[in-house]
Amino acid sequence: MAMMTRQRPMLAVQDLRRTIDFYRDKLGFTLGDTFGDPPVWCSLHREGVELMFNQPPDAAKDVPRRSRDYQVFYINADDVVALRDELLGHGAPCSDLRVTIYGMKEFEVRDPDHIWLWFGQPTDEPPTVTE
Repeated sequence: MAMMTRQRPMLAVQDLRRTIDFYRDKLGFTLGDTFGDPPVWCSLHREGVELMFNQPPDAAKDVPRRSRDYQVFYINADDVVALRDELLGHGAPCSDLRVTIYGMKEFEVRDPDHIWLWFGQPTDEPPTVTE
């Protein structure tokens, strides 16, 4: 059986320049490859996490914003508290920290295209939320 070893989601966005600026300046990602002039595709990476983005001519505009509520990209962190503090220091719109009933301490960020990014790490702390 062939092994799948690397995940690289590709997400459609309305304004690739805005996306690059947000992920680089607010979330600390580094711009990798780009395609097009001006770019219509890029990769951004940070600490082993790589995301790809494309700016299709109209597809992102045709997707209802509400549909983004059902897509979550979960990223594991070694120190979720320090990561949240760092991102807040760069002006990222981070939620409050919470401890879930499934044993994760986590927070979330919603990017300019309303894509959910959740950051978390396992914990033995008692839950602070019930859902």
